Amino acid sequence: MFVDIVGKISSILSIIFGILFSYRILVGIIGCFGRKKYKPAKEDHTYCILIAGRNEEKVVGQLIDSILEQNYPMDKIKIFAVADNCTDGTANVVREHNKIGNVYCYERFNKKQIGKGYALNFLLQNIQKDFPDYSPEAFMIFDADNLLDKNYIMEMNKVFDSGEKIVTSYRNSKNFHSNWVTATSGMGFMRECRFVHNGRNCLGTSTTVSGTGFLFDANIIKGQEGYSWNYKTLVEDIEFSTDNVTKGNRVAYCDDAIFYDEQPATFKASWNQRMRWQKGFFQVFALYFKNIFSAIFSRKEKGKDRLKKAFSCYDISLFIFPYTMVMFFWNVFAAIYYLCLGLEKFSPIYYMSPFADFVMSWIVSIGTAFVLLFIYGMLVLIREHKRVKTSFWQKIKYSYMFPIFIMSYIPIAIVCFFKGNVQWKQIPHEDSKSIKDLENAKALQSK
Repeated sequence: MFVDIVGKISSILSIIFGILFSYRILVGIIGCFGRKKYKPAKEDHTYCILIAGRNEEKVVGQLIDSILEQNYPMDKIKIFAVADNCTDGTANVVREHNKIGNVYCYERFNKKQIGKGYALNFLLQNIQKDFPDYSPEAFMIFDADNLLDKNYIMEMNKVFDSGEKIVTSYRNSKNFHSNWVTATSGMGFMRECRFVHNGRNCLGTSTTVSGTGFLFDANIIKGQEGYSWNYKTLVEDIEFSTDNVTKGNRVAYCDDAIFYDEQPATFKASWNQRMRWQKGFFQVFALYFKNIFSAIFSRKEKGKDRLKKAFSCYDISLFIFPYTMVMFFWNVFAAIYYLCLGLEKFSPIYYMSPFADFVMSWIVSIGTAFVLLFIYGMLVLIREHKRVKTSFWQKIKYSYMFPIFIMSYIPIAIVCFFKGNVQWKQIPHEDSKSIKDLENAKALQSK
């Protein structure tokens, strides 16, 4: 009798989560085929670019070059970098790129407060101290290993000029073809941009920023004491997004603003990076779930605005919800129960039947998930073929590895949950290609 109840609860949980997440199919379809265009900007707005890096002397110079070579008036841009706990020549490289007087660098040494959030706040404090009259209209944040397409700021300016206060952009990969880890990691971000960010943006709801490559109105972080970055969890980007969505600040998306990011080159480095992300998700869920729940039922907004805010809060609540851990604990309970029930009955047949069915259902589920993720990976590469050139056999290879990469999030989440302390670990950045190198490589691939 109870065996049937356990099975029914498992089915009910699967159905509930399936219903809760089903809207993402619609978001994905709209993201695949839809596109929101923005009119040319009426004004060239002023931007303060923030860069945080640790031991990035091999790549930070190429990022600054790609910024200085933008199709955008350079008198509207200032670049500020923080060399955070560096033991190399990152600061010197930045200062050497101060060719037209708009590139500045600060050095920070603090072994106790480690993380990008602390580095950004330190940078903002120093900017206000040394440039008290400087008041940009918006800030942009990049990682030191990024590269910007020459029209990046111009395209972002269109969206900001349209009235959006927070805007994220298209994240491509500059080392996509290095190996299966860099390829599948890059596919993960392409999937997010095309099927998540773009779909939400077309619907007029909020998406999230993703670590780097985004801008926000200066007033978003301006308080009585000036500018401050108060997001210090292991995923300060998701914390920033969650906080602003609950306040009714929409995160928009610009598909035409393309930047390139260096992906971890080894599975170990990718594992460490995603361990930090997953632990950070747990932190943000614990900190903001009450605020999100309250915001869903808030009556501050009216009409469509209220509906969009409620949906955005609902969407981000599922984004940070520890779904993996809920299903993990339930299935551990079910497996232990079936085993104990068999031992109690002292019947090998009774022992094997429910447990064997349980194991078989998981084998079928994993196999089904693998096939669906393989198809999903192929769809990503086919849809994004103009932005990442891959041969037919490369598509097969990367799509085959894509389910392995995505499904590895399950053990990562489990390890994170039981591991008390997950700290930020530096991801080595060795790819020193410039934006011109990427453009030349694309031109060769397209021939």
